[in-house]
Amino acid sequence: MAVQRPEPLYQQVYRIVRQRILDGVYKPGEVLSESGIAQQLQVSRTPVREALRQLISERLVTADGPEMAVANPTRDEFIDLYTCRSALEMVVAERAARLATADDVAEMEAALRDAEAAIAGFDHARVHAANTRFHDLLVGCARMPMLSALLDTLRGPILIARRRILADSVDTEREILAEHRALLAAVQAGDAEAAQAAMRRHMANDLGRGLRRYDETPG
Repeated sequence: MAVQRPEPLYQQVYRIVRQRILDGVYKPGEVLSESGIAQQLQVSRTPVREALRQLISERLVTADGPEMAVANPTRDEFIDLYTCRSALEMVVAERAARLATADDVAEMEAALRDAEAAIAGFDHARVHAANTRFHDLLVGCARMPMLSALLDTLRGPILIARRRILADSVDTEREILAEHRALLAAVQAGDAEAAQAAMRRHMANDLGRGLRRYDETPG
């Protein structure tokens, strides 16, 4: 049996701060204070510093000299992100339609059921998590580690940007759920062309939703 080691303290801090960013507790553009976070979590500044470095590498946090802040993609950066993401997700959709197993489909269906229940309960954080899980499962169906790694390079700022898209709107969440269900139906049917078409619509709609939010709430 392997030796069981406790999780390093900086990893625990990393997980907490990362979740707070994704949950919107720390807002896009908000300056992050090492000493403030250390005081909140009752740890020294060293594990906080290490955690923030990891978050910088994921592009969830930006650094301008000594000042660190939650990433806040601009409108143009958002367009760039979705242009890159759309190209990769089209490959994901085509591969998933060809390679997804019954177990894969069941897991994705469970994620959508979770999203549906969360929408009914007005639990926006849970909706966000379920939608993220659905896309992660879809990427897994593609069976392409390099593609997954490429998407991971976009993951941090996209997760932040997607909070702007959702904007705690039940109507928007229902739209996205319907798009996800159309995508899953095409994957389950093994129809690669339909899956790509569904993904193309979903990405275009996400881009449009995001741009509307940028225009409504600049910065």
